[in-house]
This record gives sequence, C-alpha cells and structure tokens, in this order.
Amino acid sequence: MSSVLLSSFDPVSQKEIEAALAYQREHGAHDLYLAVNEEGVLSKELRTRLLKKALAPYRHLHVTSEVKDAETLTPADEEEIRKGEYRKAAYGIRGELIREGYYLNATAKAMCNPHRYAHTCSVAEVCRQLAAVHHMDEKKAWVMGMLHDLTKGFSDEANRKIIEIYKPEWLSISPKVWHSYTGVIYAKQSLCLEDPDIAYAMEHHTIGDGHTDWAYLLYIADKIEPLRGYDVSKQRALAEKDLKAAANLIREESKAYILETEGIHV
Repeated sequence: MSSVLLSSFDPVSQKEIEAALAYQREHGAHDLYLAVNEEGVLSKELRTRLLKKALAPYRHLHVTSEVKDAETLTPADEEEIRKGEYRKAAYGIRGELIREGYYLNATAKAMCNPHRYAHTCSVAEVCRQLAAVHHMDEKKAWVMGMLHDLTKGFSDEANRKIIEIYKPEWLSISPKVWHSYTGVIYAKQSLCLEDPDIAYAMEHHTIGDGHTDWAYLLYIADKIEPLRGYDVSKQRALAEKDLKAAANLIREESKAYILETEGIHV
C-alpha cells in the first residue's frame, strides 16, 4: 500500500517529516509519497529539490508530482522557520537554507522594524557589490549583510542575558554594540550558521576591529550604505581598491565624530 501527502513544504520542517512517518505507521503504508503544492514563498521546483534532499535518509519516503487522491498534510513550523527558526527545518536542509539565504528577506522583515529592514537590505547589497569587485563570494557577502543586525531590535535586557552567558566581558561596554555578538549567537543557534568568516565579521562590525577581508567588507558596507544619506564617495572609491585601507579610514573618521559629538575617546 502507498499513499500521497500534499503540502507546501515551504520549507519542509522536521516536524512534518515526523508527521509523515507517523502517518506511514498508522496507515501501514510501505512507501509514502510527498508532493509539493503550487503556493509558496520559494518556487515549487526549489521546494521540491529541498524536499528530496530532506527525505534522502528515509528509505520509504519519496517525492512525487502525482497528486491525484492526495491527502493534505497540515504545514507545521514553516512560518516559524521563515521568520528565523531554521533549526526547526528538516535536518538535511538547515545548512543549505542559511548558506543560500533562501528566507533571509522574510526573516529580516520579521525581526526588524521597517527602517532597520531597509538598512539591512541596503547593507547586504553593498556587501554583494564590494564582494564582486574583490572577487569574493557574492552570495556569502549578501547573507552576511542580511544577518548583521538581526538582534538589534532585541531589548537591552534580552541582549544582556545573552551577553552574560556568552560574552560577559562585554557587559562593561555600551549596549549599543551588544547586538554584534548576540547576533552571532542567534545566527548559530536559531539559523544554524556555521560559517566562521561570517560569524567573525558580524562580531566586529560595530567597532570595526576585525582583521579579515570579510570583517572589513561588512564594517565598510554598514557605514557607507546609501540610505545613511551622506556623501561616502571617497570611502566607496577607496573600498573598491583596498578594503583594509577603507576600513581604517572609516574607523578613524568614526572615532573623530564620536569625540566631537559626544566627547568620548574610543
């Protein structure tokens, strides 16, 4: 006996796979087929490919395009995944979701206010553009930009709780920069981020004290993205020639500005 279950699988969650296995046991189906419906944030073709990847470890679960007499499988955890809980996705696709940034627009929109979301998208695009100039991975650069401010909307109290556990030495510095580290923790725990280049760049993007090309790139993009509304043509031109030199210039300018406006040496 075989059966077909139809759902959006946008993306397929681990809970949905467990529900399919439970259905298989309850109905005595030797083979169970899963089919992707038409409606979804991602294309049907891409959702089908991700579903196949997720089902690879399960010998008797298969993907089909035949939906005649299919029963509907109620989506589970899909919206939560799209809003930033990739750890609820099927085990086999979590890494690909974050590497490819399939739902990062939806995640950023859910976690940021409109102003911060616009800034995030703008930073991600500048990251991508600078990466192209320097022959770096453009998609990785875009993902990094989309991730960098995800926890900036957290309250100081929420960020403090994370800092107390993972970075207590930062309790003595301004809460304004805490998000650069709490964002790393969130990305690792909830979005399944494993890329050390991105994690390092995120941690150092507020102060600009990172020492890798990825860190320079993110720091620069965060400071010169066009929605900030001031002339950065000099900094942009330098960044397209030398990331380290541009990061150093912007950092010194930032220090001078803080000293002038707040009287604080940083």
